[in-house]
Amino acid sequence: MIMATKVDLSVNNNVKETRKSVPVDLAKIYAMNFENAEPNIRATGYSNLAYIQVSQRDVYIDFLEMPGMKKDNKVQIDGVRIYMSFAAAQKLSETLGGILEKVYYAGGMEEYKNANNKPKKQNIKK
Repeated sequence: MIMATKVDLSVNNNVKETRKSVPVDLAKIYAMNFENAEPNIRATGYSNLAYIQVSQRDVYIDFLEMPGMKKDNKVQIDGVRIYMSFAAAQKLSETLGGILEKVYYAGGMEEYKNANNKPKKQNIKK
C-alpha cells in the first residue's frame, strides 16, 4: 500500500493541490485473472545461434540470426536479447531439455546430441 497526493484542477486551469493522502493498493490494481490470458507475441524471428551470459543478478540470452549480412564493410548480425531471472533460466533449461528428449524419442526430429555431444540413437517402434 502506498500513499498518493490527490490533485484537483480548478475551472481556470490553475492547479490546486490538496494535501490529503489517498491510499493506493497496488496489489489490487495489478491483480489479474489468468483464465482468459492471451499471449501477445511482439516479434518473431529465427535463431540458429544463442549466446548466453550470466551476471550477478540475472541471465541473458542473445538469440542470433547467423551468418549475418555485410553492411558498411562490417558483418551485421541481427538478434534479440532476452533477460531473465536465475529461476526462470533454470526452468527454461529443464523444460527445453525435457521437450527435446520427448520429441526425439517420439521420432519427431532428425538429429539430437546429448550433453557429451554424442548422437543419440533414435528409439523408433516398428
